[in-house]
Parts: sequence; structure tokens; C-alpha cells
Amino acid sequence: MSKEKGLTTAADRTEMSTAEKVRRIAEIEDELASRGADPLLDELAEIKAEIKEEMVESDTDVAFDETSGWEAVVVWRASDKWDLAKLQEAVGDKYERYTKTTVDTAKVKNGIKRGDLRRPVLEAAGVVKRGKPTPALYVRERVEEEDDE
Repeated sequence: MSKEKGLTTAADRTEMSTAEKVRRIAEIEDELASRGADPLLDELAEIKAEIKEEMVESDTDVAFDETSGWEAVVVWRASDKWDLAKLQEAVGDKYERYTKTTVDTAKVKNGIKRGDLRRPVLEAAGVVKRGKPTPALYVRERVEEEDDE
């Protein structure tokens, strides 16, 4: 374990068993909770979102605080937008090799939530099926189950 702040390094963790890593997560969670870090982390995320919104609305690229010496910088990122029809014309027979058709799952779920779509109808039509389960990791304090006798 690193002497600085009691942190583990990647090299330290290669020597740890999975159970020891779970224990380390528990130690970190306990430390964050004891310091009241969760509310601070939530506040930090909220403030960053507010700063970003304010800077975008006011068309400001940089905000600087002279007292702390910290700055907020808005960096505009662009992504490519592809025209599928023009791509098909350009690549011909290779079109299917480079494209895929997908369902916007979030929009379908929202349609079901709003009542515009009905899941049982979609399931009956074979439109939706449960996919193969994928692993999800939850690391948390174990709650002992009580025996009902």
C-alpha cells in the first residue's frame, strides 16, 4: 500500500485477492461516508452542471477565480454525422458492411411509459425479447437475512 494517504496502487492490487479488493472498496466507502463526501460529491456535480449551463448560455469560454487560481473552461467538441442515403450511394455493395440498424431503446421505453406503446403487444409480435444476461457488479455492505422461525 502506498504510504501517501493510505492509497493502493495498481501494483498493490495485482497482489490482492478479489475478496481483499472488496474489503478495500468497503474501507474506501466507509472513509467517504465518515467524511461526509457523498453530499460534497453530489454538490460538486451539480455546481459543474450549473457552471457549464451558465457559460454556454452566456457564450463564455473561460471563467477564472483569482482567489483559488482555478478556472472553468468550456471545450466544444464535434462529432461526425453521417448521411446514410449518401453513404449507400457512395459505397454501393459495401453499405451493409459499414452500417447497422438499431432501435432507440430509450425512446421505446419512454413510449411504453407514456402509454403510446404496450410491451405485451410488442412481445406478442416478437418485436422485443429479453437478451442474454450480462454481468453487473455491485459492491456493497452485506445485509444479513433474518430467519423467520
